[in-house]
Amino acid sequence: MTRSDLRHEETPMTTTSTAPPARAVPRRQRRHGSIRARERRLGIMFALPATLLFLAVLAYPIFENIRTTFFSVDLLTGRTEYVGLANLRELAGDETLRSTVGRTLLWTVACLAGQLGLGLLAALLIDQPWKGMRWIRQLLLLPYVVPVIASALIWTWMLDGSYGILGSGLQSLGVVPDGTSPLGMESASLWTVIVINVWRGFPFAMLVFWASLQGIDQQQYEAAKVDGAGPLREFWSITLPNLRGAVIALVALRGIWTLMYFELIWLTTRGGPVNSSDIIPTYIYKIVMGEFRLGYAAAVATVTGLTLFALAAVVVVVRKLRRAA
Repeated sequence: MTRSDLRHEETPMTTTSTAPPARAVPRRQRRHGSIRARERRLGIMFALPATLLFLAVLAYPIFENIRTTFFSVDLLTGRTEYVGLANLRELAGDETLRSTVGRTLLWTVACLAGQLGLGLLAALLIDQPWKGMRWIRQLLLLPYVVPVIASALIWTWMLDGSYGILGSGLQSLGVVPDGTSPLGMESASLWTVIVINVWRGFPFAMLVFWASLQGIDQQQYEAAKVDGAGPLREFWSITLPNLRGAVIALVALRGIWTLMYFELIWLTTRGGPVNSSDIIPTYIYKIVMGEFRLGYAAAVATVTGLTLFALAAVVVVVRKLRRAA
């Protein structure tokens, strides 16, 4: 045996491992992960009171309203009886509710069109760099900051058929009979309240449109002028497309607010005369406080809420499909 063979035998056998060595997580990365977990727990702790308040103030009344839909509750006697789907079946044959739904749609669409149209015109006006525009802006904001009860009382006084300023003017023009207020006419009461609501709500749309106008890149108008576009062409091709987001937001917000608006109609006409200006909120109030039928009123409110939720879901889905396309 040679000396090289002896050296080979004395060398210990080593085994090679194919598994990669474990990578140690850097200390900085571990510290960053623990900080994020701590911030997440802290955020949950801060959000917990608001969540509990939401469940107590909003979620529980909604649940209770849906539960009451399946009961016959008489507020006058305090009697409660489970009736199943009887209240929902009664909705299908309620002619008064059917006409009220039609007036509610008319009220909502007309108020939205008036507020958005007048608000856009006012926003285009206050966007001009004219002298004294600051005072014009403050003047246009007055209808929105006046409390609704004060607005209702002032308009009722001005439209009075005996001593009202506007009432006397309409009588002299032959628009309404002598001694009659538009708020007291079946054919004009709803349209009169619509005019009042448009007057009171257009400043909100004005502010939203004005904020959107401030964000439009002025280079678009400069490029349009170079191409020879006039003011009308600039409005249709530049201004309106840039206001699309504001229009969608206003239709969503003001649509729900207007549909569920109760105070103005109740303070001016109380849904009359002969239910000619009744909308769903005033109709529900009359069922509860006039007929003491809480179960049926809850059924009307539940169906209305589910309809609004379904419409909102459809709008969200359509917008997502358009973005995906």
